[in-house]
Amino acid sequence: MPITLADVEAELAREPVEAPGGYTDRDSLLYAVAVGMGRDPMDRKELEYVCETQGDRVLPSAATVLSRAKRVEGAGTGLGAKMNFALLLHGEQRLTLHQPIPRAAETLVSSRTTGVFDKGEGKGALVTSETDVKLASGEPLFTLGSTLFYRGDGGFGGQADGAPVPHPIPDRAPDTVCEMQGRDDQAMVYALCGDRNPLHRDPDFAKKAGFDMPILHGLCSYGIACHAVLKTMCDYDQARMKTFDVRFSSPVFPGETQVVEMWKDDVVVSFRVRIKERDVVSINNGRAVIV
Repeated sequence: MPITLADVEAELAREPVEAPGGYTDRDSLLYAVAVGMGRDPMDRKELEYVCETQGDRVLPSAATVLSRAKRVEGAGTGLGAKMNFALLLHGEQRLTLHQPIPRAAETLVSSRTTGVFDKGEGKGALVTSETDVKLASGEPLFTLGSTLFYRGDGGFGGQADGAPVPHPIPDRAPDTVCEMQGRDDQAMVYALCGDRNPLHRDPDFAKKAGFDMPILHGLCSYGIACHAVLKTMCDYDQARMKTFDVRFSSPVFPGETQVVEMWKDDVVVSFRVRIKERDVVSINNGRAVIV
């Protein structure tokens, strides 16, 4: 059943419910390996992210898998159940870090829908949301934001304007470039971080969705880009990264080389990701704040 303007208004008025969450060092260590850290067992800087005897650093983009809450009464969203998930695309991902992420923590998690934008009948709808994660003490840890594009849910009579504006990429050659070689089994490993969508592992399911083979998780590519920026612009010091925002623009296949092009202007690092084998931009309008 299509969504209505009343559904949208009710969703935007919904008060977020704070629920307990938490994760262990297994989760943060596995994430680092899943996005490509630790391939060189003698790389001391990466070992701080993948070996607990060498350090306790956590890749900032791990926030995307360390933000899950336990299910509680009233915490669900009424709008999501009515959207057409078969035509869903992940459009944008945003992250604001309030402090470095600890290797393991008990947390408090709350999520809310911040906007629903009607692009018109046959053009779909954009849904923006935010998830706030605090330590169990109540101290802010990080805030995640996302934009989801529901291609089959436009035309409900809502507002069209007000969605996040893409960050512009500078009109000059990149200041630096970092190549990140993928692994053929990367989606298999990343799925163990919690996203079991068969689109990323099952060839039959991927074919039904219109792909010749399974595609890599968008949030895995997000983590690979974060790894590249952290390595190139922060010398692996995760405490320097304060925000990390992207717009997804094209699917990536496991094993492909993601070439991260970066521009630095004061504390802002603009970036995009180009697939070396196909010369396709997979992530665009990237923006990170590095201090």
